[in-house]
Amino acid sequence: MKNRSKDIIVIGFALFAMFFGAGNMIFPPKLGLETGSQWALGFASFTFADAGLALLTILALIRGTGSFEHLARRAGRFPAAFLGLCVFLCVGPLMAIPRTAASTFELGVAPIFHTEGRVLFSIFFFAVAFVLAARPSKVIDIIGKFLTPALYVALLVMIFQGILHPMGRPEAAAGAAEVFATGIKAGYQTMDVFGAVIFNVLVASALAQRRYQGKEALKTAAWAGLVAVVGLTVVYGGLAYLGACASGVYDKSIGQSQLLLSVMETIMGRSGVVLLGIVVALACLTTAVGLTSAAASYFSGLTRGKVGEVPFAAAICVFSAAVSNAGIDSIVAFSAPVLTVIYPAVLTLIALSFFDEKIKNDWVVRLATLGALVASLLKALSNWVPALGFINRLPLDSLDFGWLAPAVLCGLLGLLIPMKQTEEKRRESVRR
Repeated sequence: MKNRSKDIIVIGFALFAMFFGAGNMIFPPKLGLETGSQWALGFASFTFADAGLALLTILALIRGTGSFEHLARRAGRFPAAFLGLCVFLCVGPLMAIPRTAASTFELGVAPIFHTEGRVLFSIFFFAVAFVLAARPSKVIDIIGKFLTPALYVALLVMIFQGILHPMGRPEAAAGAAEVFATGIKAGYQTMDVFGAVIFNVLVASALAQRRYQGKEALKTAAWAGLVAVVGLTVVYGGLAYLGACASGVYDKSIGQSQLLLSVMETIMGRSGVVLLGIVVALACLTTAVGLTSAAASYFSGLTRGKVGEVPFAAAICVFSAAVSNAGIDSIVAFSAPVLTVIYPAVLTLIALSFFDEKIKNDWVVRLATLGALVASLLKALSNWVPALGFINRLPLDSLDFGWLAPAVLCGLLGLLIPMKQTEEKRRESVRR
């Protein structure tokens, strides 16, 4: 028998915990430090670019079959497969999963125990992650019922201590436009839109197990996503405020991890560092479990079930443990240009999916996605090729939306290309 209210809370809590990784913890305080007295505006734009877009992604996927392949199908078979593989590699074993262990060690273990045993810790961390992720049918329940409440309580204790014992008063900040842009850019850096693509595998599975279908599944997912967004908004606001209160104490050049460590140590002393370590460990473990389980499910699907999810989960954990030893800075340095290229194309597909029935010509989707991909590739290459500097003069480039104009223009050009008769018949059959 369904208990919809309970299901919404459990799935919503699980989504909150899976989204809330180390990056979500260290970006808001630094954002508050940079925006000072206008921290509320920066936090609002950050929340939109992070939690807001992630919720839209989940809704876009649930409206279809729940898979990224279905979302990207109109871009063409090869582009859909390529983008799907890139997303699951980037937010899977290549970048995001290893970062969870590296973040836990550098923010939680090393400051408390003063140890350099990174290798041994990575083995232990991913052994625990594997044990939890090897039970994919229970991941949502494990995270939503048990790990998230502990994480949220620890976060609230940390935030309330900062509110009760502020380090100082927020200093005056730059203009509203600059603050808004800073929040948007920080929100992009969490890459939770990619996380939504992966976590949706678990959400769709949880809804199916609870026998939700069609519009009922969409409504349940929407409410669960709203629970996660509200939870994230409360935490982001609290962390941003802590950073804003420190704007008169620390220079803006201070590192994100060091800022959070320093703030907690100043507010609560040694106990603050320990509490931060517990919060980071819970946040990163829940994210690692969710990512590992979903990525294993995706790669198993690529083999059409010939290789089970458990072997893939084991392989992902072993590979991620090895990569995590490179450290946070190295992982972020490697991932930034790759994510810069892939992210706009995925956002384009998500936005166009809400107009799927209105767009009759597949070439609109194909060329819009290609335009976003090429523009973002040129943007990434412009750091090394001065001749490509013109790409930085595109509209909205200051908000990292420079790819939007090429995507729109190429999509409009797609209207001029007639569809083949076979494609028209296929589209008609899909609509029926």
